[in-house]
Amino acid sequence: MARLFLIIFSSFLLSSASQAQLHYWVQFNTKAGTPFSINNPETFLSQRSIERRNRQGVEIDSTDLPANPAFADSLNSLGLNVKNTSRWLNGAIATTTDTALVSTLKYPSFIDTIQLRKNQPLKSSFNKFSDEDSLVQNHYGESYNQVSMLNGHLVHEESTGEGTWIAVIDAGFKNADSLEVFDSLYARNGILGTRDFVNPGGNVYDSHYHGTAVLSVMAANQPGSFVGTAPGASYWLLRTEDAPTEYPVEEDYWIVAAEFADSVGCDVINTSLGYTTFDDPLLNHTYDEFDGNTLRISKAANLAVNKGMVVVCSAGNSGNDNWRYISAPSEAENVLSVGAVNANRDTVYFSSAGFAGADIPKPDIAAMGSGTTVAYPYGDIVQSSGTSFSSPVIAGMAACLVDIYSEKTASEIIEIIRESGDLYPEHNVKTGYGIPDFSSLFKGEGSISAKLERNEPLYPNPFSSYLLINDNETTSIDLYNNKGVKVLTLTKTNNQKEFSSDALINLPKGMYFAILKGKDKRSTVKLIKE
Repeated sequence: MARLFLIIFSSFLLSSASQAQLHYWVQFNTKAGTPFSINNPETFLSQRSIERRNRQGVEIDSTDLPANPAFADSLNSLGLNVKNTSRWLNGAIATTTDTALVSTLKYPSFIDTIQLRKNQPLKSSFNKFSDEDSLVQNHYGESYNQVSMLNGHLVHEESTGEGTWIAVIDAGFKNADSLEVFDSLYARNGILGTRDFVNPGGNVYDSHYHGTAVLSVMAANQPGSFVGTAPGASYWLLRTEDAPTEYPVEEDYWIVAAEFADSVGCDVINTSLGYTTFDDPLLNHTYDEFDGNTLRISKAANLAVNKGMVVVCSAGNSGNDNWRYISAPSEAENVLSVGAVNANRDTVYFSSAGFAGADIPKPDIAAMGSGTTVAYPYGDIVQSSGTSFSSPVIAGMAACLVDIYSEKTASEIIEIIRESGDLYPEHNVKTGYGIPDFSSLFKGEGSISAKLERNEPLYPNPFSSYLLINDNETTSIDLYNNKGVKVLTLTKTNNQKEFSSDALINLPKGMYFAILKGKDKRSTVKLIKE
């Protein structure tokens, strides 16, 4: 059974609720009467969300319209408590303690079906854990291996995710608002907000610790100790998992959280959660449902990518269980599904397998998920294991790409990450296309940079011994290092297209800012010297 994809030996007891609260998915059959219109998207989407769609050429359509609010009012009047509604899948999550209510209910005309999603009180739960030795100390400290395995440290010379918004959909973020590892995150107002979809209005910082560990893999920023894969990004913290139990209603919470992430304008979703079997076996998913677009949560995950968000999912930790396959929504066709390897780049036993012979190969790629450095809610920085952590390693790097190549669609970003795998175009059921090399996206004739530089005013980027200019209006170029110190001025003569000099060759490796100046223009280009 897949819940939170980490491995940790611990157990805890929770008192059972005295009375079961039944959770239902109510499927509406129409959006007729909704007061919202696709001609006025600003009433249900943020300006940032609209701009992201415009940038990627994503049309706003009827799936974006909120459900008719009168439907929720009607359900409430019938004795069902509506917790959330879904725009994309046109339904509602509703609860009641009356076990006979739904079976005796005369359905209003706008209801198609009502499906039981949870029928039991809380139970006790446990997970498993293993430790490994500390990693090399440098700028990244303990996290060096998980970043450098992907050549992510080279990507960070150009971007650490600045300007990118990541939604972390998880079980809770205990003490994440008070940990030293996140000091710089809060100092720059990098937490954009929180939402609890399990307990609306609840405090996500008082709930489960799993999301804290996942967030740290991306957002930690303690040079010399622990640096994540997107320390410059901004984050929404969204709770959808009721950690002590496993019921399909948590999939429904995930759906409305993904819609929320879309509506506020997030660029990336990380979800280190997944669903296969449940505490009530009658609610289990079947093997045949895992075809990439049948399960409701997988349909929503596919839609999230279509709406312009890069969705990154942990493959699951069932590789050594009776159910050994990946979970939903990781099996969804459009998403980036991430398996786990260890520090030696070897496949680990617990990483869930894809479905052999499937039309859509899964998982897509793999990253370090054994001995991954994470922060725990009482300040400890430890090595922990699970695809819970290989997923945010990748999600953080994806956020850096979104920042660098903002004109690319979510699907294009996902595809180029797949193609950077060390096995591509070969594929296997445990590590997909292999371990991505993110630096390959910046080098070579087939790289993104090579494809884009024809439209760049200054290239190649990265450069080593020369620069080519693709702008007739520029008359001079000032180069500044990353500390803001001018190190070189290049003056253009007549129709000069190339600058080549010992001064360029002798510049130290690193990031530079080129200010291009002309008679009536001034622009800035970020460059990498390799």
